[in-house]
Amino acid sequence: MLFFNPGRLVEKSIKNDAFKKLTHLQQDFYQKNPVGGLISIVNNDINGIRAMAGVGMMNIFNIMFTLSMTPLKMWQISPTLTLYCITPIIISFLIVNHAINLMRKLLKQRMLNLQSLSSQTVNFLNGVEVIKSHQIQPWVVNQFEQDNQAVLALSVKQLRIRSFFMPLLEYTDAGVKILILSLGGLMLIRSELTLGQITAFLTYAALFAMPMMSLGRLIATIQMGMVSLKSMSKILFEKNQKESDLEHSIEFNRVIRVNALSYHYPDFSIPAKDKNNIKTEDVLKKISFEINKGEKVAVLGRVGSGKTTLVNCLNRFNEIEPGSIYIDDQDITQVSKRTLRELVRTVTQDPFLFSDSLQKNIEFGASPSAKHQSLEQVLKHSAMDQEVENFNDGLETIVGEKGILLSGGQKQRISLARGIYTPSQLLILDNVLSAVDNETERYLLDYLLDSNNDFTCLFVSHRQAVLERVDKILVLDEGELIAVGSHQELIQTSKSYRETWQALQTQEEEPVNV
Repeated sequence: MLFFNPGRLVEKSIKNDAFKKLTHLQQDFYQKNPVGGLISIVNNDINGIRAMAGVGMMNIFNIMFTLSMTPLKMWQISPTLTLYCITPIIISFLIVNHAINLMRKLLKQRMLNLQSLSSQTVNFLNGVEVIKSHQIQPWVVNQFEQDNQAVLALSVKQLRIRSFFMPLLEYTDAGVKILILSLGGLMLIRSELTLGQITAFLTYAALFAMPMMSLGRLIATIQMGMVSLKSMSKILFEKNQKESDLEHSIEFNRVIRVNALSYHYPDFSIPAKDKNNIKTEDVLKKISFEINKGEKVAVLGRVGSGKTTLVNCLNRFNEIEPGSIYIDDQDITQVSKRTLRELVRTVTQDPFLFSDSLQKNIEFGASPSAKHQSLEQVLKHSAMDQEVENFNDGLETIVGEKGILLSGGQKQRISLARGIYTPSQLLILDNVLSAVDNETERYLLDYLLDSNNDFTCLFVSHRQAVLERVDKILVLDEGELIAVGSHQELIQTSKSYRETWQALQTQEEEPVNV
């Protein structure tokens, strides 16, 4: 227990640290590291670290104690016999060490394959509806079996090496005993040693052989632990900006100013050595505008024009250059993300609900000490009050994984309820009205666009009802801000906006079932 328990404690501590680090890493980290692979690192790769901290430490103490005493005692009895005994043990140890190096390479590749298998499994399970709809289950199963077979093949190779080389030390131990009896017998006949000395030498040799055999296993354990530690370091030592060095207070009293904002996504296909020489194309290109406190603003643009990227820069999901965005006179890159996101609340275009009750999903992440709207008010403002009353368990209704038991419109409105539960000064709504019908949309907009609300609201939307009623519209095209103004102003001055508006009017909007 003395040595196994610390291994478990180390495992627990590292898992906690890794998960904490994962919750604070930048978005680009998740773009280059699949979630399934990260799960495999935290759950599987850590086993080597646990073994190294537990069993490994125990063996180190045993080996150090024994090897510090027995060789000296053996040498005092007979230097010649000691050299004959130690030489084959050292040779066997070197051979086993070579085998361990081979196993280390296989272990590293096995961990990578296991991470790939885990990532593939997560992807397949997340896309199970698409897999079923396209009837590609046989192909998916075949892909999984191939990845699983690759993991098995590497595991079998490891076992073959272990089963062939590891017994070598045990065979060496038996050979050394035969050698001691043979040479010791000759030395006894020559009166160079006494029977008592030979017996003592055998005892010391047995004591010496045990830690030497353990040394092979110890090196294997340490090698496995180091490979696991290197894998875990991908998470633990990933660079992240120190929040403690930043401001922890910010006020929004006048204006949000975006100043020549440019942004490009990191291209992870480019080798690190070439990143300074190869410039990826900007998704946002020197965008500048202002949003006054209390304004209701919409962002309009074609698919891929940079709308969501702009939103992710405002809330710093994407890292931006200093001096690009100011709230009043404060550069948001100099403010801690926690502080910024207490002021800027975002409801994303893909609503994500946890497998918990409606109430827990609405209250998720809200500080108990912060000021909140009542749940009744939030449900009313998000047009969910009547529907929640019709649920058998009301707010205690479990929504299922990712909200599978709710319709698309209900999930969007619960996400909206979560966004307005804790009051913020800037509320960003990224396509959150796409799955609601026209009547529900008008009801929601009456609240969100009410001038009596003390929050500024930024919509990413193509909905006519939104564009007609907001104070200002930002029109994006291929990463550039091509027009700014109210609906009436842009109808008169912007050809691009006018054509978009006419296209929206000619579309036959069918009610969405919610």
